[in-house]
Amino acid sequence: MCQHLCGNDAVHSALHAIDRRKLLGGAAATAAVLAAAACTTVNPDTGREQFIIIDESQLQQASLQAWAQMRQQVPPWNNAAAQRRVETVGRRVVQAAGRGNQNWEFVLFDSPQKNAFVLPGGQVGFYRGLYQISERDDWIATVLGHETGHVIGRHAAERYSRDMATQIGLEVVGTQVNSQLAMAALGLGAQVGVSLPFSREQESEADILGIQYMQRAGYDPKQSIPFWQAMQAGGGARQPEFLSTHPDPDNRIQRLRNYINEQGWGPV
Repeated sequence: MCQHLCGNDAVHSALHAIDRRKLLGGAAATAAVLAAAACTTVNPDTGREQFIIIDESQLQQASLQAWAQMRQQVPPWNNAAAQRRVETVGRRVVQAAGRGNQNWEFVLFDSPQKNAFVLPGGQVGFYRGLYQISERDDWIATVLGHETGHVIGRHAAERYSRDMATQIGLEVVGTQVNSQLAMAALGLGAQVGVSLPFSREQESEADILGIQYMQRAGYDPKQSIPFWQAMQAGGGARQPEFLSTHPDPDNRIQRLRNYINEQGWGPV
């Protein structure tokens, strides 16, 4: 049972199936990454600087491929009323996020997992197991706001770009290291020190963006607290936060409490 929403894991896996040097545009991939490392762009929606080196059109193509694969592997849930409910909440949330003019697709998958995911092209998967514990539309809006936050935050592109640069950097360092054990230690250090904290940062940003969007859409952001508490209660054992791609549940809930109260939407 998955305790956390998957975020961009699906598209991340699909991207890794594509040759990373091809994505960067040719044989000079290493030089391109090193040259780009000093450059960042500012996300106009978040105001945060981001390191992104992947081409947007290729990211969209990978997104479509991952979505087609997902549709083949997991059947849709044959529940028209539930499908309409998710779509209705989703349309309100993306409209409130200023992305109502984009193509979004919301699909309920017939899986007992308490999970959801989003791809950069706006394809959203919502699992039956998560729907069945969503007592209120506000809880669905919490999930869909979070997933919309991933798209607007450009988290898939950012995560892939960071992983790309890290991997190529390790390859460069690896030419100076003969021991396979030493190389394995370098890889673990990069994962724990760079990739995992970076993923937790994205999850936290998606949480905050998500409750902004749900509040604008007319849903109650205070309901994000009991939703995440319900997810925590059903999640079972988990790794320490520094070894996890998602924030510790208690830390996540406290961060949301603080933000909701700061915005005057509480008290919670």
